[in-house]
Order: sequence, then structure tokens, then C-alpha cells
Amino acid sequence: MSFSLKITTPEQVAAAARAALLSVLTATRWDVQNGGITLPNGFHARTDRLTRADLTEALSALQLGIKSEPFSWKAPDGWVKLTRLDLEQITAAVAAHVQSCFDAEEAVEAQVAALGDAELAGFDAVAAFAAALAGPAAES
Repeated sequence: MSFSLKITTPEQVAAAARAALLSVLTATRWDVQNGGITLPNGFHARTDRLTRADLTEALSALQLGIKSEPFSWKAPDGWVKLTRLDLEQITAAVAAHVQSCFDAEEAVEAQVAALGDAELAGFDAVAAFAAALAGPAAES
């Protein structure tokens, strides 16, 4: 009979904990990034990659004169008629949302990197992401 002994160092434990936090962080960003947004006027916009591509394509078609306005768009709440201005506002809001998600992930990733090994177990990556996404105004 033979056996092997695997010794895990504290550094390996910390590295695994950091990797787990970053994995949770990435999944959280992905979920929020693709979860949609509601604009101030109440319009709900999808924010997944396919919709972002569709928005860009529709805007390009309007700018090139291939598509005329108003045009039909199927939103999560049903059909709407959109103008170029509507589409520009939606596309800008969606792009800002996606960028905010990446900015929040980057900020929390820096927080995780700065944590001491003993602090890793108590760090809540989901809450930290929510706080970073909300921005400094939410922290006051």
C-alpha cells in the first residue's frame, strides 16, 4: 500500500481564496451587466451582447439612411416605435451601464488584491460590487 501526502501552504490557501472571490466577482458583473436597465422614462432595455449589437446595428442603419424613423422595436415590455433620438439615448444608457459594470469589477478586483490573507474569508465580493456600482454618492 502506498499513499501520498499533499501539503497545502498558507500561500496556496490564500491564492485559492482570492481566485474564488474573483470568480464570484466576474459572475456577478456578468449577471448585472446582462440583466437589463430601466431608463428614467420607464423604458426597460435589455443589455445582453445580442441586444447591444442590435442597438448598434439599428443606429448605424439610421445614420446611413438605410432605416427610417420611427421604426418598430420589440422591447421586454412589448412593441414600441423609436426615433433616432430614442435609439441614441437607449444605446448610450446601455453602453454606460456596461462600462459601469466593468469599472465596478475593476475597483473590487483592486480591493481583493489589497486584502491581507486573513481578510479574504470575510470579504463579500457581491456586496463590494454593488457598492462600487452605486458609486461614491451611495456611500455617503
